[in-house]
Amino acid sequence: MRLGLVTYQMAEHWDLDTCIQMCAKTGFQGLELRTTHAHGVEPSLTAKQRAEVRRKFEASPVMLWGLGTACEYHSPDPDELRRQVQLTRDFVDLAADVGAVGIKVRPNGLPEGVPVEKTLEQIGLSLRECGQYAAERGIEIWLEVHGHGTSHVPHIKAIMEVCGHPQAFVCWNCNPGEVQDGSIQSNFELVGRWVRETHIHDLYDNSYPWTELFGLLRQYGFEGMNLLEGPGSSDPERVLSYYSALYREMVQKSHPRATAAG
Repeated sequence: MRLGLVTYQMAEHWDLDTCIQMCAKTGFQGLELRTTHAHGVEPSLTAKQRAEVRRKFEASPVMLWGLGTACEYHSPDPDELRRQVQLTRDFVDLAADVGAVGIKVRPNGLPEGVPVEKTLEQIGLSLRECGQYAAERGIEIWLEVHGHGTSHVPHIKAIMEVCGHPQAFVCWNCNPGEVQDGSIQSNFELVGRWVRETHIHDLYDNSYPWTELFGLLRQYGFEGMNLLEGPGSSDPERVLSYYSALYREMVQKSHPRATAAG
């Protein structure tokens, strides 16, 4: 039940040193570096720059968990689809060089005029191709539960079944639509065996069953990273410190022994 930070929003304007230092100070164990942000960890880095990124993480207590890409495979344009697959390969190479565990990709919608099943199959086959490439380099790929229509959890399940590659996993995104009658269990169980990371949000928001999520992750033998994706703050160290403490309290409450003890 490790806690990490997505640099999207909270850390989008921080350089890499600040990202690492802030996580180390506040009890965050890992980072997912979002593409296009100020830390600048992009496929355009030279070999020397990649080695320096790796060195910085190896010298710190913070794990470079992943690279948050915007790669997506739903476009009906074959040239755009090939461009996205190649960009994924570029990020896989970068992840291997800088010492990341994996990369996050996403579906991002259902194109109009295209049968849903065809789009889901295309995403799944593309994800399989990228998973094969990633496996050769020891990198994982995490498909985010994301996009208009594609974030429907049964659609994610269909994509993963088409993909069928052991190096491809799911990033559970904690979307409001996953909650049914106050519970996420029925949706989570559709993809739970593939969930390798989560993007978690405001733990004060009682409309999402956070304790249930952590309990379900434990039931499925989760060994990945729960990553905060939240808005920025004028006092980020204070906010992250509070979040870290609250997270650990909620994880503890989700443990069966804690439940049994009342």
